[in-house]
Amino acid sequence: MTITGCLCTPLDLLADSVELPRAEAGDVIAIFCAGAYGLTASPQDFLGQQRAREILV
Repeated sequence: MTITGCLCTPLDLLADSVELPRAEAGDVIAIFCAGAYGLTASPQDFLGQQRAREILV
């Protein structure tokens, strides 16, 4: 499976060739330490994307 982010760039790849259980509608995948997806490092309003959310789990 390949997991990509919401940005339209070739670098927005979060995982490549990983084995995961089958995902269903409504499932959530947590990515830890995803770099620019944190609020302070994300490209704010890039291509009209919503502001990044930071959630403490």
